[in-house]
Amino acid sequence: MKMLLILLVGSFWVALVAYVLWYFFKAKTVHPLTLDDMALTWRVHKQRDGCSASRIHSMIKENDEVVGFRCECGFEFVQKRLITQNPKERQVSVSTIQKQIQKQLPNHQRDS
Repeated sequence: MKMLLILLVGSFWVALVAYVLWYFFKAKTVHPLTLDDMALTWRVHKQRDGCSASRIHSMIKENDEVVGFRCECGFEFVQKRLITQNPKERQVSVSTIQKQIQKQLPNHQRDS
């Protein structure tokens, strides 16, 4: 009986240590992208992978926030961070990005 109790307590501690290690070093969650982060990540993807796409195909949204994007070439990026990391202060919603795009469209058409 005592041996069984020692085995159960030992198993509990091993499981607890494994969970704590996973939580602090592996568990991730998605975080919103800022416009600057999205633009920089896309530029890095284009240079690193030799992508010839002229624009981002679509944005990946979660809870009305942009968390990633899909490129025309098929590349997909989702910003994930460790659960224990603090999120950035500045967040961008889908409506904010759409407003920015609408502002830029008339200016671009006038220049042509």
